[in-house]
Amino acid sequence: MRDLEIIETELMEISAIADDSLKLERIIAWCAAHPDEVPFALHQLMTRAGEPTAKDS
Repeated sequence: MRDLEIIETELMEISAIADDSLKLERIIAWCAAHPDEVPFALHQLMTRAGEPTAKDS
């Protein structure tokens, strides 16, 4: 598996895409290119979903 910071950076870049269809295409391409990193990415997304946002404060 690659460096965790690189993975996180790539995921953040994908999440910043405004167009949902383009974002979905990039997610699919990323998962196909890095299948061994998908469990880590899902874990990251799930833990971030539980974090409070600025709106929650």
